[in-house]
Amino acid sequence: MEVKLVSQMGRDKVCPLCGGTGFIITERGAKKCRCLYRSFNLGKFLNLPKRFWDADIRRIRFNVNQETLHAIYAYLRDFKSFYRDGIGLLFIGEPGVGKTYIVSAVLKYLYLRYRVRGFFTDTKELSIKLREQFENGKPAQLLEALARVPVLVLDDLGNEVLTDWYRDILVGLISRRYNDKKVTFVTTNYFPSFMVGEIELPQGQGVKIVERSTGQSQSIPKERLLDSRFGSHVVSRLGEMTIPIVVRGRDQRLKKVVY
Repeated sequence: MEVKLVSQMGRDKVCPLCGGTGFIITERGAKKCRCLYRSFNLGKFLNLPKRFWDADIRRIRFNVNQETLHAIYAYLRDFKSFYRDGIGLLFIGEPGVGKTYIVSAVLKYLYLRYRVRGFFTDTKELSIKLREQFENGKPAQLLEALARVPVLVLDDLGNEVLTDWYRDILVGLISRRYNDKKVTFVTTNYFPSFMVGEIELPQGQGVKIVERSTGQSQSIPKERLLDSRFGSHVVSRLGEMTIPIVVRGRDQRLKKVVY
C-alpha cells in the first residue's frame, strides 16, 4: 500500500523517504517511516524559508528567459555528472528577481528526483547562528554539518555583515567544500570577475563588465564585484566549483505593490 502525502500545492505526493512503502530499511532491519504518523514537510526538511516551501521547478519558466531556463534544465538533466565532480550553480542578479525561489525549487527537485539531501542557509542568518553556537561552546557542530552536507545553498552571499571573523569562516567553508568536491549553490547580487571582462573607466567611475556568455555589457562600481568581498582566490574557486547563471527580470516583490 502506498503512503501518499498532501503537498503544499494540494496534490498527492509519494513520500520521498520511504518511496510510498511506509517502511525504511536500516542496518537493524525495517522500521516504520515517519510519514505514517505525520505529513512530511520537504521544505522544512531542507531548511528552506517558509515563504519558499511551495517552490516548484515547473513554475520558474514564468519568471526567467529561455536562456536561463535552458541552463538550469541542462544542469538538472546531467546532475549525476555534476554531483560526481562537485559542480554547483552560481545565481547572479539584482534583488527580487527570483534567485532564492529558483534555488529552493532546484533543491526540492534534486531530493525528489535523485534523493540527494540539500540544506539551505542564508549567509546573514548563518552569522547569527554561529555566534549563538560559539556562546554555547559548540561552533564546530554546525560548521561540520555544513561542510559535509551533499548539497549546500549559500543564499545572498556578499550581503552579510562581513567581519574578519565571519569572512574567515565563509572562506574556510567554501574552500573545504571545494577540496572535498561537494556541490554548492550560491545566490548573490555581486558579479564575480571570472565571468566578466573588466575595463577600467576614467575618474573612478568603476568598471565595465562584459558577460562572456551573452556579450552584454554594463558599468558597475568596483564594490559590486564579488572579489571585493572575499578576494580573488575565493572567487576563483567558486568559478571552478559552480556554473554561473545571470537571472534577469523585474523585482518580483515590488510587482506586488507597484502598478
